[in-house]
Amino acid sequence: MGSGITAPEPRLTAEPIMRILCMKTDTLVGYLYQWNNGELQSAWLKGAFAEVRYEPMVEAA
Repeated sequence: MGSGITAPEPRLTAEPIMRILCMKTDTLVGYLYQWNNGELQSAWLKGAFAEVRYEPMVEAA
């Protein structure tokens, strides 16, 4: 019999769901991506920042 544990779904595709902005300068410093399996991952433009805020991506009309 199996152990009842299933292998996690592999990460195949990701889409940006949030912009990461510097709290001090309001400058774009990265993007927050959501993978097809639900995992989240930050992608920094020039290294990680400590004091940031997240802003939803604006959808094109």
